[in-house]
Amino acid sequence: MSLEYKIGDSLHPKGHAIVYFIDTVDSNKVSASYIILLPITVDISKYVPPFLSNQVDNLSSKDMSSFSFPPAPEIVDSEDWISETAKKRDDDLIFGGFHNLSDVTNLMNEVAKILDVYSESYDKNHQNDEKNITGNQLDDVNDVVYSMMSEADLLSELTIIIGRFQYQVSGNDQDGIKESEAKILSIGKQLPENRNVDLLIKVCKNPGEKYINLARLYLDRIYAMYREEYEKIKLLEKEIIAAEKDLRLS
Repeated sequence: MSLEYKIGDSLHPKGHAIVYFIDTVDSNKVSASYIILLPITVDISKYVPPFLSNQVDNLSSKDMSSFSFPPAPEIVDSEDWISETAKKRDDDLIFGGFHNLSDVTNLMNEVAKILDVYSESYDKNHQNDEKNITGNQLDDVNDVVYSMMSEADLLSELTIIIGRFQYQVSGNDQDGIKESEAKILSIGKQLPENRNVDLLIKVCKNPGEKYINLARLYLDRIYAMYREEYEKIKLLEKEIIAAEKDLRLS
């Protein structure tokens, strides 16, 4: 079930929305309900008298952390009024479709379905935001740490991570691959552009002895550039060209 947003972004639900319906016979007749996703998980059993506890045993904390009120939509002034109200309150506005507004049971079910979809969409988006925030924070930490290191220390760190990266690729460790790639990119920001650290990442993402050998040559060239060993750089360039050609032909 997809939701029709009149106001708001389906990819970024706000956690509170007005849901409205239009009557199938009289299009001027409009009803609405309000759905809320609480930011705090509620254990409803703590607030129920003991003699009523059996009646709420089947209620989960999620049942009380997202709800609609009223449960069945009530008649409101107009569609324009709903739109203006949603804008003023900064609510999402969702159109539930055309229904018989006299059929309370059906409307309650429709609101409940919309609430479920809206809640799932919000949870999914919230989880993605947390992942993105965490990833960005780790990148920032890496940048700060590596910015304080000398080039010699950066190259030592790069060598260690490259070895780990190749092992993670061979084992298809996706989380490890992402973490190592982020660190390599952060190190690359601190090194001169001609070190071509991005080539290391590209090669290391491929398993196999030939790719491992080419990655070693790239790394040796970076060290030679740092040490200003120009004759060695020339020799390494020839070996790299041959290794790259061999990979293209194989």
